[in-house]
Amino acid sequence: MNIAQIENNLQQLIKSFKKETFIYDLLLTYDTPKSNITRLQKGGLNLSKIADEISCKKKLFFKTAIGENPHDLLEKIKKSDRATKHSPRFIIVTNYKRLLAVDTKTADTLDIPIIEIAKHFDFFLPWAGMKKAQHQIENPADVKAVEKMAKLYDEIKKDNPTTTKKEVHNLNVFLSRLLFFKQ
Repeated sequence: MNIAQIENNLQQLIKSFKKETFIYDLLLTYDTPKSNITRLQKGGLNLSKIADEISCKKKLFFKTAIGENPHDLLEKIKKSDRATKHSPRFIIVTNYKRLLAVDTKTADTLDIPIIEIAKHFDFFLPWAGMKKAQHQIENPADVKAVEKMAKLYDEIKKDNPTTTKKEVHNLNVFLSRLLFFKQ
């Protein structure tokens, strides 16, 4: 799975949004195997026995904030042994209007309207086995350009698969020239 597919899947997730399956659909978006999702839904992989709560070892701790301030709930969960016992990579809280998440490895946080999740596709990239880009204080235009170049690279590879080292080299040279083109 590549970045363009993940972003597209997140847009589809929002278009066909269902509260009941949101967290499972989110995991599927990042290429979690369907068998794991099924086991999580049936309770086999869910280490929490509390309603509206999902705990998957080394992956996530998810809680729905019903009738509660999601920010307050997230703070409680971060301090809770029950939530951190299984070393989840992400702690996620939502009231289905806002999505709050903490990456427990990097301490990065996410606090967004849930409908904007596609704009923040990179936050959960570790689920897909990809590292999040760690940006220094950089020009936002530069960051956006790099993201667009990555999408372009994925699209070119999809339509024109490279099979030899020479083809890979030629593609890299092409993208370098495109990136550093001056008039």
